[in-house]
Amino acid sequence: MSDGQREEREARARIAALPAGLAAVLRAELPSVADEAITAIRDEVDEYHRPFGGAFGRTVRQGVELALGEFVALIEDPDRPAADSTGVMVELGRGEVRSGRALHALQAAYRCGARVSWRRFAEVAGREGADAETLVLLGEAIFAYVHRLSALSVQGYAQEQALRAGATQRDRDRLVRLAVADPPRDPADVDAAARQLGWTIPGHVAVVLAPEEDGPAGLLRTDPEVVAAIHDGAVVALVPAPAVLERILGGAAPTGLVVGPVGPWTSAPRAHRVARTLLRLRDEGRLGEDGPGTVRAEDHLVALVVHADPAVADDLADATLAPLDALPEGRRARHLETLRAWLDHRGHGPRMAEDLHLHAQTVRYRVARLREVLGPLLDGPDGRFRLELALRRRGLR
Repeated sequence: MSDGQREEREARARIAALPAGLAAVLRAELPSVADEAITAIRDEVDEYHRPFGGAFGRTVRQGVELALGEFVALIEDPDRPAADSTGVMVELGRGEVRSGRALHALQAAYRCGARVSWRRFAEVAGREGADAETLVLLGEAIFAYVHRLSALSVQGYAQEQALRAGATQRDRDRLVRLAVADPPRDPADVDAAARQLGWTIPGHVAVVLAPEEDGPAGLLRTDPEVVAAIHDGAVVALVPAPAVLERILGGAAPTGLVVGPVGPWTSAPRAHRVARTLLRLRDEGRLGEDGPGTVRAEDHLVALVVHADPAVADDLADATLAPLDALPEGRRARHLETLRAWLDHRGHGPRMAEDLHLHAQTVRYRVARLREVLGPLLDGPDGRFRLELALRRRGLR
């Protein structure tokens, strides 16, 4: 048995304990009780401090009148089928979501209506000779019945929230897909998607990637201005910069974020490409990152240049380091060690010796042997630049 079925069964049982003749006594008071309940709700619940006009007012009045009428009808026949009030109560809950109100306002209205109804019905029943036990049973029946109606509105509230959450995420998915599309989409399409979502396009934006297994919820919770969706195997977020971006990175952001370059809104496709490249380089271990910390494009511009086109970068490394690759493993390792030190210290022998923990004469010997292998690459800035790029591509820097 569901919770709703249990609540309805409990309310009907409480109402069935009342004398059936009480229904006729209470029915004559229904119009005035409904008016008083509506007035009390409007006066006592802050969110409803306004005239009950339009569709909202009609729905509230219909709900109050149907609920009171059904309650009295159930006193006469506790086994009668549920009336139309069920759908109205569900709709009241849905309407609270559409109006942007929290559910506590409607629950306060139910409590207010129950209190007014109990007082008025008890007065009428008492005048007609109802004893104290009957009045107690009447109060229990009213509150059990209103609890049942309130549960129906909670159900409607949850249904509308779920429906809107699904629609909103579909809007996020569409905006992200259009914003990072490569080649770029018509700006008018992106603007329309942003308006559909109710999102103001920022002057500058960062494209942030997160692991797909976390889903978009982790980033969406960080700030209401973030738009995130799963796209091509990762969570892709559009983050206004710099304020929102820095707030997120300085707070409880999800782990493992990759932050593309910040730029104008129209640069989002390029920022997305860069962020994807950075994510690949991190996964390949080419960034030297320890742990799941945040990776920002601005901190890895050299790596992005070196590894932007893997095939070309491999061609460069293979061609430049071919003389070393042809050597036996032991000699090759010593030459690479010497080359790294030579590049780090710009050929300064004493500093190289200190770095390598070797005698200066040994270092001079090693450099001479290295020159025999690499020749003019060590003599000019272009050659040294090629060597630096080649070592970085091989992950040797």
